[in-house]
Parts: sequence; C-alpha cells; structure tokens
Amino acid sequence: MDLMMMLAAALPDNLIGQWLVQLDEKLPTFGVTVIVFTIILRLILSPLDIWQKISQRKQSKAMRRLQPKLAKLQKQYANQPQLLRQKQAELQKQEKLHPFASCLPLIVTMVVFFVVFAGFRDLVAYKNEDIIERVYASYTQYDEDEGSQHAMEAAGDFVISSQTDKLLSDVEEGADVPQEEIDKLVEEINAQIKGEEGYLTPGQEGVEGEYYLAYSKAFALYGEWNEKATVGEKNAYRDALPEEDRDILNKTIACFAENKNEAMVLAYEEHMEGFLWIQNIFMPDTGSNVVPSVDEFVGGRIQAQMPDAAAGVSYDELTGPAQSALNKTGTWDAGRWNGYFVLPVLSIALSFLSTWFTQKLSPAATPMGDAKQQKSQQRTMKILTYIMPLVMGIFAIMYSAAFAIYYFMSNLVSTLINVIYIIVTKIIDNKNRAKELVEIK
Repeated sequence: MDLMMMLAAALPDNLIGQWLVQLDEKLPTFGVTVIVFTIILRLILSPLDIWQKISQRKQSKAMRRLQPKLAKLQKQYANQPQLLRQKQAELQKQEKLHPFASCLPLIVTMVVFFVVFAGFRDLVAYKNEDIIERVYASYTQYDEDEGSQHAMEAAGDFVISSQTDKLLSDVEEGADVPQEEIDKLVEEINAQIKGEEGYLTPGQEGVEGEYYLAYSKAFALYGEWNEKATVGEKNAYRDALPEEDRDILNKTIACFAENKNEAMVLAYEEHMEGFLWIQNIFMPDTGSNVVPSVDEFVGGRIQAQMPDAAAGVSYDELTGPAQSALNKTGTWDAGRWNGYFVLPVLSIALSFLSTWFTQKLSPAATPMGDAKQQKSQQRTMKILTYIMPLVMGIFAIMYSAAFAIYYFMSNLVSTLINVIYIIVTKIIDNKNRAKELVEIK
C-alpha cells in the first residue's frame, strides 16, 4: 500500500472539527482560528447562558423569600427530619421551585465541554497527520532528486568538508586557523563548482581545477551507487571500490543524508504552527516535546495507519531529524519546551476568579433540608467550585495547546458575560429597592 494513501489525513467526522477546518481555511493562523471559533461559540451559547442565569436568579430570590418559612419549619420539625423534608418539599412545590435547577448550568457546561473536546481531539489528529503527509511528500521529492541537484550539493559539501579538514590538519597542533582563511577556501571551491545558476554539471569539459575534479568524482561515485536497485547491490558496489574511492563515496552519502535531514526539519517547521510562545500549537503548552514521537502522536491514529516499516519508511525516520533538532534533550531543557504551562494556569486561575467573583456579588441562599443535608449540599457545591476548574485544567495541560487556547478564551468570554450580567442585575436591583422605598414613604 502506498504510504501517501495510508497517511491521507481524514477530515474530522464531527461538526466541531469540520467547523474548525472551514474557519482555518479563511484565517491566517490556527491560533487565530481557535480564538474566533471560541468567541462565536460563546456568543451562540450566550442566550442559553443568560436564560440559565435568569432562572438561577429567580430561584435564588424565591429561596431568600422562603427563608423565614424554612426557618420556622426547621424549628418546628427539628426532631423529625423525615417530616421536615416532606414539609420543605411541599413548600417548594407551592412556590414552583425546582431543586435541581442549579445543576442545569453545570450539566450544559459539561456537555459543551466534552463535545468541543472531542472536536478538537479529532481536529488536532487531522492536523498532525496532515503535517506528516506533507513531510513525507518532501521526503520522497528529495529522494527523487529531480535534476540531481541534491546529489550535486552533497558532492560539493564533501569537497568543502574534506578540504577544510585538510586545512585544519596542516596547522600545528593546538593552533587555530583564522575563520577568514576557511572562508577564503570555501569561496575558492565554490568558484570552481558553482556557476550563476547553481552547481555546475559534473564532468563538463573545459572546467579545470582540483576542487572541480574532486567534486565530479564524488558525484560520479554517488550516482553509480544510487542507481543500484537493492541495498545488497549498493553494498556490493561500495565494497568493490578501492579504499580511497570508498571513503569518498561514504562521505558523500553522509553529506546527502545530512542535507536530507536538514530538509526534513525545514519541512516539519514549515507546516507545524506556533502561537506566541508556543512552538507547536498541536502539542501541549507544557514542557513537552515540540515534535511528537509515534507514542506521543496526538490523536493516536498514526500508529494504526503507519506501521514501523510501511513503504520502506517509518514515522521516526520521517520525523527523527525534526525530533533531534527541536525536541528537548532532558527534562529541564526549557529552551526546547513546547510551552511553559501559561495557558492552563491562566485558564484555571480565571475559572476560579470568575466563580469567586460571582459568589461575592450574588451569594447563594441557604440550602434546604436539615443541618446534615445543608452541610452535604454546601460540601458538594464547594467541590464543584474548586475541583471542576482543576479537572478541566488538567485537560488543557495534557492535550494540545489549541485546546488550551479554547479553554482560556472560553473562560475569558464567559467571565466577561458573567460580570456584565451581574452588574446589570445589581443596577436593576438597586433601582427596584429605591422604587420600593419611595412607595413606602
């Protein structure tokens, strides 16, 4: 099976993923796409948010209005908890209070969270697969080497490296060769092997110079070796060469491989997307690697699609150069971290701040039930208040920075809507109180 067919990035099959793909085609970067997507989604959901807040506000007012009656019931049936709960339930029914109304916003929030999370997970898997598909295209194009440009580059690099090594070996031990002298040597070599349009075709008549001759020989040896169909034939050809020619071929092969690795790094960097301090938006905003290994590949589908030796090339062969060039060398190699936990920490902090601010400006009424039930309800609300932001923050830490951007922006927009709503309701309440005072007088 052709590897390009195996790696063909499958478009997300859910609505959120497809929406993100369509937006990304119209916007400059994926980071901007996530921000725009989040703002649009929150605006679409804002009527539901406001309805929930109005419903909660009515419930809260009703609860405060019932506090005297509830206090009377609690005193009257203090030693009869079962009867107390029955009387409270009757009172709730009379006032059309819904005890589970306060859970509705949490349920809606969780449903939206996991629907969007699934969309982002599919989308990020698609984006990572698309990167690998494009890197593979660069890989095969490099090997095809139309016009033998890469082979000529490798032959030229061989001449430069071998002549530079010779220059360095000719000086006394411990002595340094001035950089100007090395630059001059490289300039002399390029003058013989390059023309106005790039490398000269090796073997051209009328071109003289020892550097050009060495360049032509290296190119010829590499060309004959590369024409062999199988690895066995290649090895047999190389082993049959005189020692000097074998050394030239080996070094030219090494130059070709080094140049190819550099091209693979550039291909990966060209197609991955960064955002502010984040190097790869499709990896977490943490101390993670910039380029995922096959086990870290976001989405997981790559392992099923690309066995270790598919079509003669493995995932690590395609991304190995980029992993070596961009990934951290140790846990504390912070200069090569993909991110610095900024978005997850800000998102968690913003979620806590929003909850605290809401509670300060709109305190909840005393829960219903006996003392034990009230304590249990308060404990549950405390857990939801402090644990849920942490749980959702873990998702932002473990998964892609793209999702962390969404989580942060969602919290930011929700907080702004929440603050505006609270301010407006406070103004309305103050006006109503002033009107009531006037009527009393």
